[in-house]
Amino acid sequence: MKYLDKENWKRKKHFEFFKNFEIPYFNICTNVDITNTFRFSQKNRYSLFRTVLYAVMRSCNELEEFRYRIVQDDKIVIHDTVHPGVAMISDQDVYTNFIIPYKHDFKDFQNEYQKASDEARGKIIVGEDQDGKDDLIFISSLPWVSFTSVTNPMRTGYKDSIPRIIFGKQFKQDGKIMMPFSVQVNHCLMDGIHVSKYYFKLADILSNPDKYFN
Repeated sequence: MKYLDKENWKRKKHFEFFKNFEIPYFNICTNVDITNTFRFSQKNRYSLFRTVLYAVMRSCNELEEFRYRIVQDDKIVIHDTVHPGVAMISDQDVYTNFIIPYKHDFKDFQNEYQKASDEARGKIIVGEDQDGKDDLIFISSLPWVSFTSVTNPMRTGYKDSIPRIIFGKQFKQDGKIMMPFSVQVNHCLMDGIHVSKYYFKLADILSNPDKYFN
């Protein structure tokens, strides 16, 4: 972990501008081709959700802006690693939260997911484990619908700097298998070009499972 040199940061003026907004957040939704990852998951009997989640988190960890967090006195910390804080359906159609320690190796990540989900199963945890932690990416899945737009609950003001990522139900289009994704971030810390780079990285990983998942 280290601190960003904000005085020499090329986006210092943008940070100061957007921090005056009550809701300085923006969201970009798009559909991503998951055909190769879908086939890889079926062939190797991996959960599609867990496989996509790994791709989502690897993309976050490879882009520095997704590891920026606003802390006390408007300092910006750069975390070495960020981890998924996942919302999972539990009993009676209510969700529970759990945190998965991110691992760069795909199989190690799968093992961490299994341990964390087993520990959370049967419990109703609504943010308690996430309280005070900002080295997270908040992750949700909507496997029942293929959405075109999503909004997330956010605290007003500019200091809520944890990105929110949601992915939905896959669908077929022009012979491909597509999946909707939503990425919501704090405009104090990044712009549309950074979210676009995120989507480029995510699309690359999902298109090349033999390269990234083995």
